[in-house]
Amino acid sequence: MMNIDTFAGLLLSWWSENKRQLPWKNSHDPYIIWISEIILQQTRVKQGTPYFLKFVHTFPDIQTLADASEDDVMKAWEGLGYYSRARNLQQTAKVLASNHGGKFPDTYEEIIQLKGIGPYTAAAIASFAFGLSYPVVDGNVVRVVSRVNGILEPVDNKATLQSIYGYVNKAIQGHDPASFNQALMDFGSAVCVPASPACILCPMTDYCMANKDQKTQLIPFKAKKVSRKNRYYHYFYLDRPDRQMIITQRTGSDIWKKLYELPMVETEDESVPVRGLITQKLGFWFSHLKDDDYIMEEVCRSRQVLTHRNVYGFFYRIVMINPAIKINKGQYLVEREKVSNFAFPKIISDYLKSIDS
Repeated sequence: MMNIDTFAGLLLSWWSENKRQLPWKNSHDPYIIWISEIILQQTRVKQGTPYFLKFVHTFPDIQTLADASEDDVMKAWEGLGYYSRARNLQQTAKVLASNHGGKFPDTYEEIIQLKGIGPYTAAAIASFAFGLSYPVVDGNVVRVVSRVNGILEPVDNKATLQSIYGYVNKAIQGHDPASFNQALMDFGSAVCVPASPACILCPMTDYCMANKDQKTQLIPFKAKKVSRKNRYYHYFYLDRPDRQMIITQRTGSDIWKKLYELPMVETEDESVPVRGLITQKLGFWFSHLKDDDYIMEEVCRSRQVLTHRNVYGFFYRIVMINPAIKINKGQYLVEREKVSNFAFPKIISDYLKSIDS
């Protein structure tokens, strides 16, 4: 293992010359820190920053978020994915508003009890907002520590993670927690990156075991491989003469819960004869629909990659010749110009943008 004091010293020295200027880093407001960390769990800083700015502009404090409608929260989160995190944010805001006077508790033990806040986010809030010595250990930190120390054991093994946490926990002691944690996060994002680390710029090159043994591309090693299930969704854009379209809201516990979508049929594979399924399904969407009330054509195909799923989207344009056909319960007839008020999965919002362009 690299000497802990040497590790911390080189890290902080590097950071003093390479600090990132980020819109949330001058704040000690736990709310701002909380929102930024939840957003950055799933996206890079460059992509996540506009979402952060939009979210805190729409919901500038805990009370505003707690009082918002769920649809408004989901719309502000649209495009980020992992929508359960947005729901958790609002549920936690409601708890803070009702039980904590609209303020965050100032101890790690209390913070980690809040819904949707795990060890990493709790450590970030505790250190950045309250100056408490809890290290943040995410994928960036695991990568840095495992490479520097040449850890070949699987980093998705509990014992390995505990060892890495113990190392960082010792290294943070005696240093400003916020500075140490930010330095480690910045270093993992700017220098010790996953695919092509900038070893030539790394202040730890002379100590890094992965670099010495030419195993940078092998470390960190994960024993478990992510497997993705293929899902095949057939979406139907109802083109009506009155420029109204039909959308529906996803329910249940499947992906994209509470988001809106176009009318959809899921099939087991892409070779299923969809026309027959559509004819059947249209009977659930509309009352007294006849074959000569519409015409249909496939217009495009798309794909969205999620953590555990590949979603293949097949989009069909259905021209409603008879706009007087009534929609059944569970469908929403929305003016085309107002559809942007609703939150959709990215695969659908991209399609809607394409037909508007």
